[in-house]
Amino acid sequence: MKNVKKWKRLFAAGIAAVMTVSLAACSGGAKDEGKDKNESGADGKTVTFWNSFTGADGDMLVKLVNRFNEENKDGITVEMDISSDFDSQLSTAFAAGTGPTMILSSSAYRFTYGDYMQDISDVFDKTNLDKADFIQSYLDYCSEGDSLYFVPFQVVGYYMYWNKDLFKQAGLDPDEPPATWEEWKIYAEKITDETKNVYGSGISYDYAYQIAHMMQRFGGLAVTDDNGSWKANFAGNKGYQDFLNMYKGLVDGKHNPLEADTDSMMSAGQIGITAGGPWVTAGLDTAGVNYGIGLIPQGDAGDMNSVEVLGFSVTTSASDEEKEAAYKFIEWWNTENEEGSSPALEWSVANGFPAYTYSVQEKEEYKANEKLSAMSAANPDAPTDFIVDSSFPGINSIISEVIPEMINSVAFGNATVDEALEKAQSSADKIVEEYGE
Repeated sequence: MKNVKKWKRLFAAGIAAVMTVSLAACSGGAKDEGKDKNESGADGKTVTFWNSFTGADGDMLVKLVNRFNEENKDGITVEMDISSDFDSQLSTAFAAGTGPTMILSSSAYRFTYGDYMQDISDVFDKTNLDKADFIQSYLDYCSEGDSLYFVPFQVVGYYMYWNKDLFKQAGLDPDEPPATWEEWKIYAEKITDETKNVYGSGISYDYAYQIAHMMQRFGGLAVTDDNGSWKANFAGNKGYQDFLNMYKGLVDGKHNPLEADTDSMMSAGQIGITAGGPWVTAGLDTAGVNYGIGLIPQGDAGDMNSVEVLGFSVTTSASDEEKEAAYKFIEWWNTENEEGSSPALEWSVANGFPAYTYSVQEKEEYKANEKLSAMSAANPDAPTDFIVDSSFPGINSIISEVIPEMINSVAFGNATVDEALEKAQSSADKIVEEYGE
């Protein structure tokens, strides 16, 4: 794995933050207390399974794990432990030479805990899973070279949301969102109504993930591989200049609020167009907002499908038998029952995250869901890299340190766009130097 052995630090707030938002579960575990681990013969292996789902969708995860324990014929018991302190729990266990059989986490954990993850490329040889059914770009995101470290579980992308009622009031077609960034700006200017505290655009100065998803469409990746060395691309990046100038123009023109929580404003009917993850729909649905959802406009950087992929990983603490038992669970998760459903399909439909296999995307239940259909409209062959080359281990530092300082200095007038990008370049160069080649 490229550079992994050098980096055994804990994830800081960046990647962990998006996981906290998108992975919500209940604390506790899923255990089938009444089942003798060896009652059905086979190997009767126990799979210890750790993750950080500490909110509502965790209830569903617990139920599905319990269902597997009841249904599987191989004497396998999955004992799930859910912790809000998952990172510390994991690092402490690994440091002590122990750990769970399997984890569920961001695929970017391969940079932090890569020495403790097994190559699971043989999962497609030892199960009935069809590798060709998995969208290749998502598998690539979970891999380093020829080694696969995660089997996808959930795809987290960012999408465009627009308030159809505000579109109507502005004389715009509510079913035709902006297809370009120029249209985003034009529509925002038409929607803004100061008398009603309504803003056409909702770009937050305090939402680094949102900013990153937008700006990379203007100017490409912030860190790329330059003949075997990492290279930062902030200073002189015309696309980044264009994005920051657009943002500054919208703020100065009072078409975009100088606010941190634009999601809440969107739910309150005060924003015409914004961008966010699948979780945004919960607030909009609860508030009864009449909204549309679609892909974020592309820009000069070309076609892209920037996402974060969450997945199942088997740790080095697992024996060969435990590894194969974990494979059984992963296979079950992605296998259809007699009714044509699967846990993967149920999860996607219930929680609103797009599918990572073609077979799930083709299910009528999935296609009937307008939100999922809109989220799945991205080109599956487009690059999935999010803000940096997907092999760059320093993504967390770029998101949590460089981008916030850059956008804040522009938002609050402390620097010109060029000055902000020069400072971002300097900060990013230090991060790139730290991670080396």
